[in-house]
Amino acid sequence: MPTLKNKVILLRELLALKEVVDRGSIQIAANKNGIKNSNMSQLIKNLESLLGVKLINRNFDGSQPTNSTQIIYNDICTIEELLNKILDTFIDPDDLSGYMSVWAEEGLFGSFFMKDLSEFYAKYPKIRLELLMRKEPDINNMDILIIKPTVHPNILGTLLFKFKTRLQFYTSQKYLSANGMPKNMNDLLENHNLCLVDRYINLQEFRNIIKRAKHLNTTSDSLALISRLVNDGDGITILPSWFKETHTNLVCLDELDFNYETEIQCICRNQIAETPKVRAFVNFFTNLCSCHNLHIEFCC
Repeated sequence: MPTLKNKVILLRELLALKEVVDRGSIQIAANKNGIKNSNMSQLIKNLESLLGVKLINRNFDGSQPTNSTQIIYNDICTIEELLNKILDTFIDPDDLSGYMSVWAEEGLFGSFFMKDLSEFYAKYPKIRLELLMRKEPDINNMDILIIKPTVHPNILGTLLFKFKTRLQFYTSQKYLSANGMPKNMNDLLENHNLCLVDRYINLQEFRNIIKRAKHLNTTSDSLALISRLVNDGDGITILPSWFKETHTNLVCLDELDFNYETEIQCICRNQIAETPKVRAFVNFFTNLCSCHNLHIEFCC
């Protein structure tokens, strides 16, 4: 009969296997958990030796689970969920710790999220966030994704919450002083300079606007660059309504006949959706939306 010591070792190796499967790479799993790559690899080898089966195929694409791993994967998930439930029962919110990778588009971090991030760290000083925006969102290698489903429609995970934000035209007083205020949408598209972010250009709802625009001077995949151009007086752009809160020099052209709302969803890896650190993040984001007068709809 296995001893307590052997069961503890087995538990560690099973959880290590799950991390490798979830991350798709022994190296990434090791880095995310703060252990050496060689140690993580050895844990998998020890488990393979104990069970007498191959669990991970290592190749240039990363680490892929074998059929044997797939048979026991759901049971390992159940074990981890039970461990988290036990910890949740007794853990003090002030003692929450851990690591979370959070992906969001550049504008959401730069203009909506960052200025309140100090409040998150003040409340949860032991939780470390890795904020990602340049990589493609990948639910297999990231913990939380804050995305527009119209832009990223095929991401599967646990939907934590969603909210809507209005998109509006903005420019600077410098531009208006030199070019005047657009009288209407026809005047805007016929006679004024536009600087637009690629992600909005590619939305179905904006294609008619793009076709009609006579002076689409600048497009970029960087919202920060477009924002800088508009602030410097180089044109008019489309931005989320909350963007103006951190760019008070911008002028909202709210008299134009233009009204478009876009939905934003927060999706989490299934395996960590019920963990204390994820709930802490959801609570923080709920308060954030409340401060910005954004209605948030919870989904789980």
